[in-house]
Amino acid sequence: MKKVSQLIYSFALGAMVALPSFAQPLEQPNSPDYNPKATYDGPYKMNTWSISAHFGPSMFFGDLREYDFWPVTKTTIDRHKESGTFQGGLTINKQLSYLFGARLDGSIGNLRGMKSRMYGRYFEGDYFDVSLAGTVNLKGLLMGPNKMKRWKVDVYAGIGQVFYDATAYSLVGGATIRETGKMNDWMIPTGLNVSYELSPRLDLGLDFRLNHTNSDYLDATYGGDYSLDPSDGFNIQNQKTSRKGNSELDSYGYGSIQLTYKLGKKPLKVKKVDGKWDYRPEDGYYNLRYTDPKVLLKAPKILTLEEMDSVAKANRPKDIDPRLLLDTDGDGVSDFFDKEPNSPAGSIVDGSGRVLDFDTYVKNALATGAACSEIFANVQFETDKNVIKPEFQDMLKNVAQLMNKNGCRLQLAGHADRRATDRYNMALSRRRVDAVKNFLINEAGLTDPSKVIIDYFGSFKPIADSATRDGLQKNRRVELKLLP
Repeated sequence: MKKVSQLIYSFALGAMVALPSFAQPLEQPNSPDYNPKATYDGPYKMNTWSISAHFGPSMFFGDLREYDFWPVTKTTIDRHKESGTFQGGLTINKQLSYLFGARLDGSIGNLRGMKSRMYGRYFEGDYFDVSLAGTVNLKGLLMGPNKMKRWKVDVYAGIGQVFYDATAYSLVGGATIRETGKMNDWMIPTGLNVSYELSPRLDLGLDFRLNHTNSDYLDATYGGDYSLDPSDGFNIQNQKTSRKGNSELDSYGYGSIQLTYKLGKKPLKVKKVDGKWDYRPEDGYYNLRYTDPKVLLKAPKILTLEEMDSVAKANRPKDIDPRLLLDTDGDGVSDFFDKEPNSPAGSIVDGSGRVLDFDTYVKNALATGAACSEIFANVQFETDKNVIKPEFQDMLKNVAQLMNKNGCRLQLAGHADRRATDRYNMALSRRRVDAVKNFLINEAGLTDPSKVIIDYFGSFKPIADSATRDGLQKNRRVELKLLP
């Protein structure tokens, strides 16, 4: 029996130690209120501590017990009252996760019992016990977090110590037969706790508990010693071990009314809105006793097509100023920035669209040794042609001369009007760019072709209205951008 008891104690203690590791989260989501030290899985901090007070009748189960299920309630000639004993105490509760927790109990009370058959005696005694137990949320385990939302049903088991002082008396005459003196022993508490959430702070409940002791002496009687004759002085009465006897070990328990005060700041109690539980973790802290942290995670909203369209309209950027897309004079500077929007065809312009006297600019740049500035120009083409027209050849020669002397770079971008397929226009715009580059190298004397950067866009970037003849002419172009 001793080895069995030790095995049970070891198992109970190991279970309590393991509870926190069972409750450890695998991953914690990010949250402004994230608690990295929490033993539960969830993004929000929660209140986990509470303290309870309980009071109710106590009951003894052992050798000096007349009936198995119902106590003797009156004292007569050959009976002694077993009922009327009470106990009370405090419990500190720590919820480790929604399903698992721990409780530290301390209670004080008295016990009473009698046995007319064989023993012919009764006993009375006082006790104090303290224990640590692990709890399992039976309601949450079997029914989930949202059914019987206001209720909490726990089962628990643990290990503790009981300190007691009992005296056995003869049923006839009331003579003292044996006294235990102050003794203590190990015990295993098991129980069922049912609580109802009254408010964010208070719970009302019932606690039913049975303590299995490692003693056969709680009633000051060894099981099986009823055959002893008082005339020989009860020769075992001086034995101090409380684990002797021929019967089962003693037990005691109680049924209590329990009032629980939930600790923590800004406590919340979930409310029901339109038939659903409405969780608002941003307003405070729910208690882990009643709220599974996973229910606080809000599922992502799946938008309808109408909602997506509304969001897209609300976030649509402002319309682009149409002047950014127009270049009326075809000089390579959009009308939005162009300070001279009516530059003559083939003009050399600066970044603001002002017409430059290219010869004057070249002379000044050479004389002062100034770095190259951005200069824009366009070379226009006939329909479906990539031949450099005479009026643009001198301009290209001047550009090549400036590049040779000042080391400027040149960016070329070819374009076409819309009167062909996209595939054809892309090829045509590339032929026009290649024509300008080849002219710069072969005719204008450009010495470093690597300084020419080319690109082509077909008809995808018009600078004028393609519905008019003049607009089509402006769109058939190669843009030149001289760069430092």
